[in-house]
Amino acid sequence: MTHRVGSALKGFLALGALVAVAFFGASTPAAAQTAGKVQGTVSNQAGEPVAKAQVIIVGTAFGAVTDDKGYYFINNVPSGTYTLRAQFIGYAPTDLTGVRVLGGQTLTENFPMKPSAVVVGGINVVAAANPIVPRDEVTSKSIVSGQTIASLPISDVRSVVALQPGVVESGNGNGVSIRGGRPGEANVYIDGAPVRAANSGAQGVQVQTNAVEEASVTTGALPVQFGDAQSGVIQYTTRAGGEKLQGSAAASTDGLINSASSGANRFEGTLGGPVPGVQGLRFYLSGVLQGQTNCATLLNQTCSGLQSGGENVANYVVSGIDTTVSFAAPGGVQSVAIPRFVQYSGQCNAAQNAGFDCHGAFRPMDWGTAINLQGKLSYTYGSGSSVAFSALAGGFQTRAYPGTNIADPTRYSGSHNWQRTYTLNWNHQLFKSADRALSFNVVGSYGTNDQISGPLDPTSELGTRNPLGGIELSTLNFAGFGSFANQFFTDPDQIVKNLRTNSGLRIPLEGRTDLSAIQPYRENPYAMASGNWYTGGIGNNSGTLYSEKRLYGTANVDWQANRYHRFTFGGEARQSDVALWTGGFINQIFMDAYHDKPISGAAWAADRLDLGDVVID
Repeated sequence: MTHRVGSALKGFLALGALVAVAFFGASTPAAAQTAGKVQGTVSNQAGEPVAKAQVIIVGTAFGAVTDDKGYYFINNVPSGTYTLRAQFIGYAPTDLTGVRVLGGQTLTENFPMKPSAVVVGGINVVAAANPIVPRDEVTSKSIVSGQTIASLPISDVRSVVALQPGVVESGNGNGVSIRGGRPGEANVYIDGAPVRAANSGAQGVQVQTNAVEEASVTTGALPVQFGDAQSGVIQYTTRAGGEKLQGSAAASTDGLINSASSGANRFEGTLGGPVPGVQGLRFYLSGVLQGQTNCATLLNQTCSGLQSGGENVANYVVSGIDTTVSFAAPGGVQSVAIPRFVQYSGQCNAAQNAGFDCHGAFRPMDWGTAINLQGKLSYTYGSGSSVAFSALAGGFQTRAYPGTNIADPTRYSGSHNWQRTYTLNWNHQLFKSADRALSFNVVGSYGTNDQISGPLDPTSELGTRNPLGGIELSTLNFAGFGSFANQFFTDPDQIVKNLRTNSGLRIPLEGRTDLSAIQPYRENPYAMASGNWYTGGIGNNSGTLYSEKRLYGTANVDWQANRYHRFTFGGEARQSDVALWTGGFINQIFMDAYHDKPISGAAWAADRLDLGDVVID
């Protein structure tokens, strides 16, 4: 072992013992996961160090001055692609373009400078590609850049995450499976804030492909600030504006392929860059609108209507009255209208199908619409300080294929989910010299998740049966809930209290047994082998109401004590407000309802010992 390594390790052990007395835990701060470090040396053509040279990140307030050995470092650089510039009197300015900073990693970039008494123009050098495995990687972690994501034919970031070693797509809405864990066990962070729903563990808000600057998956040796992650950690960093104003727009569809397509349609756009007149201020906006005419689970990457040979599966819909049957009954003659069923899906002859054409694999009233919006405002100031505010908003609504409820429109159902997340990330440089730095980072986040599912209001049901391209911009309205839904979203505690005391408002239509009466002679008029075609009314429906609010805050002190030791001290606190009601409309059988406010917190301390060839956390 060299003298340098031996001395540094002794210092590391001594300092570690002292820190363990005052603090507990060990990790890198949450801020370090969305920001990286740039270091290196500046030298002349003879390989001699250039002291007091200035190294800056063009277009930002980040910069450093080299020490006597030509060494420089810049901490807490947000993930992204930058241009680095080194300059000193008597040398031509040298630019390194295409420098990719990875969150939580150290990037080494060295500058060879050429002497020049009179500078006419600078020297441009294209930075080398990032190594497949960063030299300071101390855990099993995969990082995918936004550029890579944008170049792939995907519409969901989960598709890229699922390609990483140790990750498997689960095929349901709770997320991917990491290292054999159950879906929903992995922590999910966006811009340093957790977004996992407290009820299911699923990702609480979606981030689209055109909004991602970087995605990373940690599958082993988890830092302790992720202590509640049972299998792994997924982190997303949203994009910020670049050095110049630019935007994009795109549209795609598979509706032109054949009758076996999923009917997917996607429109997206971005716009970002510097804010004119304000140095260091940048913005980025992105939006995605998706529609699918043959899939009620668009965001979950599964589609029950696209089974193999689905274009040959016959599904039926009601189209008017076939005939009317009159019969003698107590009280007089009664007439029963027998509905006419026509084939909608599969292959058919219009002449033999009452003049109606079939739609291949497309099922009736089975669609999903997703809208996702993202915005970010970032500002750099001073000598390496930054503040960023990001907002994510999403909504997903769907009509569920009626199935055996096809003869009773009062049982047609749908679902509407909407999410919001707002995150503030502030990093302030307190002190900076050639080989030392002191800064602090604060992250605050507020998020909401809401859901309502159940039978549709008749007017809303009629107007949203088959929207063009599966894109329905109007909001679905639901029947049966009435004032119960308002009570739930404003004061769920009262509903829980009523349930405990068996009094007051507990279910939407308590006692309305008249709404569940079966209309006589219409259960199964054609003796369908698949079972009854229910006409039981809205009383036989069930519904779900869900509401969640999340508050998160963390603070970290980042102290670069010298070239080798980087200490961090910090803590976090979380609080959720979760309420759920699910059950039938007229009775309490199989009902589930609760309201809870879990609170958790953590504290940690760490020393990152970086010896170049050896890195220890």
